[in-house]
Amino acid sequence: MPGRNLTKPFSIAGFVLAEVYMLFTVLAPLKSGVPVPADYQVWRVLCAAIFFGPLGALVGMGVGLLVGAILPKR
Repeated sequence: MPGRNLTKPFSIAGFVLAEVYMLFTVLAPLKSGVPVPADYQVWRVLCAAIFFGPLGALVGMGVGLLVGAILPKR
């Protein structure tokens, strides 16, 4: 009997962690200290979410496949 498929949980976790990381990077204050308008920040979040989420899910899928291959089958 094959072991548990860990690809889906790792992919979901990668997606969530990538979106949280995206919020920290996009909403970080600028070095110049100039306040950024709210509508500009909303557009930055929406545009970055398109890339960060799926790429994080892909990384999570790869990690899940590696962990699934390394763990012994029951």
